[in-house]
Amino acid sequence: MKKEWIDIMKQTKRLKLSRWQTLDHFFIVLFILFIPGLTLFSLFEIYVTETYDGVRTANELISTTWPWIIPAIAFYFIQKRRLRFREVKVEYTDHEFQEAIERTAKEYEWQIEFNNDQIFRAYRPWNWTGSWGEMITIIKDKDRLLLNSICDPNKWSSVASFGWNRRNIDTFLKNLVDVKKGIPIQEKIEKPEKEWTFKKVIIRLFAYPFCLFLIGIGFYAIFNPVNWKTPLAGIGAMTIAAIYLYTDLKMIIKNKSTNAQHRL
Repeated sequence: MKKEWIDIMKQTKRLKLSRWQTLDHFFIVLFILFIPGLTLFSLFEIYVTETYDGVRTANELISTTWPWIIPAIAFYFIQKRRLRFREVKVEYTDHEFQEAIERTAKEYEWQIEFNNDQIFRAYRPWNWTGSWGEMITIIKDKDRLLLNSICDPNKWSSVASFGWNRRNIDTFLKNLVDVKKGIPIQEKIEKPEKEWTFKKVIIRLFAYPFCLFLIGIGFYAIFNPVNWKTPLAGIGAMTIAAIYLYTDLKMIIKNKSTNAQHRL
């Protein structure tokens, strides 16, 4: 990592990524904009090249496309916010810092990329927890720490860590406090995560029907194409729905299995 990057991150309190990492981090925005992109191409054919062969008018194309812009904008700001560092004012020695790192890395199987007097960087690998893995960055700056955890931008694009980003940071800070207080390492009993909380139920009541709606629209677009762009739009809608349903159902099944093992 370039030294000037560290200085920039200290000043902006925002994680700096390479170009490819930035593309991966914001890929969900580009993915959602795929269908509006097809519409833009159709509008170009209507008003510029006059080669449009579809049946919808320009106003109809715009009216059925603008709802995709809203989630794209929402995800852009969500992903941008995730690049912010969490600032914690704390006094610590290098020994205390390294001991907290060792405890957390052992517990979460962090793979350390570099660890020097200015910055720490590690990756938590994928382990069937619903997340592809996370990238953890900690910047040391006098009497404060700047901490950030995002979905690993070096792997397949992901927008959900299923709580691991928060867990990475919270666990390290807890370990640092324990080290400063002289509290020895305690054996932790994994508590099964509740998958049917009120918040998750409400989200699924809206998300599942919407995903089924996208799948239905996708099938209709594939088998009743208006032009060559219609099947592509259908495939895009079905892919968005399938990714969410797959990851969410996988977490439900995994946690159900974990809960059953805890009851034995």
